Amino acid sequence: MIEKEKLNFRQATYEDLDHVLQLLQQAAKWLQTKNTTQWDYYIHDLDGNKAEVIESIENGTTYIVEKEGKVIASVTLEDSPNEWDCDIWGDKAHDSDVVYLHRIVVHRDLKGRNIGETLMEWAKGYVKEQQKKYVRFDCLASNKGLNDYYQRNYELVGIASIYGQHSKYQISV
Repeated sequence: MIEKEKLNFRQATYEDLDHVLQLLQQAAKWLQTKNTTQWDYYIHDLDGNKAEVIESIENGTTYIVEKEGKVIASVTLEDSPNEWDCDIWGDKAHDSDVVYLHRIVVHRDLKGRNIGETLMEWAKGYVKEQQKKYVRFDCLASNKGLNDYYQRNYELVGIASIYGQHSKYQISV
């Protein structure tokens, strides 16, 4: 287990772009071994999907987690819905008391150390500091492993039938 006090959370800068993209590609390749297409676009069309990562870094909504100076994780927290969120959440997308969590990713060498859980706890604290009430996120409904994990810890609030099916989760802070 990683001790929380040894992790450094900070806003990502453009210099972190390659680290974030490497984490996303690594996770996408691992997800393929789990028979899911979650994030496969980071493998098949990285250039076509890089702009959204750059934009979130430029907007100051992507955060880096470091341990001993090494980037080990990343998460994006958007306080306004992007086009994807609007498609997934419909009329509820513009609720004013919500932050959308995207691209939560941990280096695969550190699996099983509760870093993902630590990231989620940090995100909940961040959302509370922003005086918002909820964290929302989604994943492919067909990603059984991730849905099993999420449903052990968070409330499944629905399935969006757009671009396939996506499980929708919401956490109260």
